[in-house]
Amino acid sequence: MTKNYHHGDLREALIAETLDMLRKDEVALIGFRELARRLDVSRTAPYRHFESVEHLLAVVAADGYEKFLEALEAVTEDATLSTKDRFLELGVAYVNFALENPAHYRLMFDPRFFQDERFQEVKQLSSKSFGHLKQTAAACLPLDATDEEKNHMANLAWASVHGMSRLFIDGQWQRVSKRKSYIRESCRKLLPILP
Repeated sequence: MTKNYHHGDLREALIAETLDMLRKDEVALIGFRELARRLDVSRTAPYRHFESVEHLLAVVAADGYEKFLEALEAVTEDATLSTKDRFLELGVAYVNFALENPAHYRLMFDPRFFQDERFQEVKQLSSKSFGHLKQTAAACLPLDATDEEKNHMANLAWASVHGMSRLFIDGQWQRVSKRKSYIRESCRKLLPILP
């Protein structure tokens, strides 16, 4: 028997079920037929809310970026932090978000969203999150720093925290003990790259 979803409920249920499948590492199973089966609705029901599975995944990725931005903004809006402390805490917040939300994090950086013009919202949210990193890094540089220098510093910091996040998520750093202190100390070691 089909569940009686009210208007809007099925859309949220599809998003929640997709995220649950991502968390369970069932990426290969994600499709409208399987989602419809799990939610006990007709096979065509998901199409009333999403044009394609890719569009559904893009919405889930965008939701991840919204949460990611909240975590970053909690740091960038903290007026009690010095510029270098903000740089440090932003790195810690970045890696902690990734490790607390690995399924979302993996999806957020899926190349298809950056290679396909249909997914502008994901690109804009990604750019906004990078903007926090660029602003924070730029605040640590001399006032006469060029845009190229600001971009280079932000990219270097991003490569460091993104690489660290993926190494943890993908299991290469399983033997690291005291993970939280390791993350903080690793981000602290990025500070000497600043002038």
